[in-house]
Amino acid sequence: MNNNTDNYYFRVEMKNPAEWKWTYYNPISISVSNVLELPILTPTHLQPVMEKTTVNLSCSAEAPCPKQPPTISWSNIPESANITTQLQKKPNKTQSVFSHVIFKASHTDHRKNISCTATYVMLQVLFSPKETHITIDPSDSVSVGTNVTLTCKSKASPNEMNYTWYKRGQEKELYFGEQLTFHVNSGGWYFCIATNMHGSQTSEEIHLIVAESLIITESLIIGCVGGISAFLFIFVLVILFRRLKKVKASIIRETDVSDQGHEKHVQVNSVYINSAFFDG
Repeated sequence: MNNNTDNYYFRVEMKNPAEWKWTYYNPISISVSNVLELPILTPTHLQPVMEKTTVNLSCSAEAPCPKQPPTISWSNIPESANITTQLQKKPNKTQSVFSHVIFKASHTDHRKNISCTATYVMLQVLFSPKETHITIDPSDSVSVGTNVTLTCKSKASPNEMNYTWYKRGQEKELYFGEQLTFHVNSGGWYFCIATNMHGSQTSEEIHLIVAESLIITESLIIGCVGGISAFLFIFVLVILFRRLKKVKASIIRETDVSDQGHEKHVQVNSVYINSAFFDG
């Protein structure tokens, strides 16, 4: 508390046997304040730097409670910046958190105001899973015979969660885990349930679609194969029919020729017999 600000002295007392007392009169001054010093950013002013030049920045903040040191965050620094943070003792025996940032200057960093913020108190709220949803890779329209990965995402505190997968029309669980990977044979509706120690939440169903173009292609292939097979079957039947017709026609002609020869033979004999009859 700030009312503890004062000068303090070290004193030694010995009651027995001589009741000796001695005070060290070089005081120790302790100042207690309710307001913490602002984080210190160094250098306080940056000189113009050339593009692709390395920039080094440091930010320090007091850590009055080393077991719960403040968190230092940076604004307007590149995503590629390298950040290191550590707790250090200062010459006056107090401790501070030091955060160092290193990055390469780019034209996109021109005129940016870089700052650091020390956060001493962070409110932690415990809650059940929220915003539970599913992402699909490669997409929601996939080809038959390919692999697809479904990922269940959710926000919760604590964020240690269990995930359970289901498919519409099936009562039994498909899988337990954040990601579900499987070989696509057909489409369907899938959903997941995220659970932590404070509750659970069910995601909206996601529709896994088998690409229509592939279905049409397969149908066309099957139709073409069926059509070709039917055409060949009919073609063979026509050929056989024509051959049978030719064979039948050939047999009929041979029969006609044979019958005509027989008739001629009978007529000749008849004439011969008649002639012989008149001569007698």
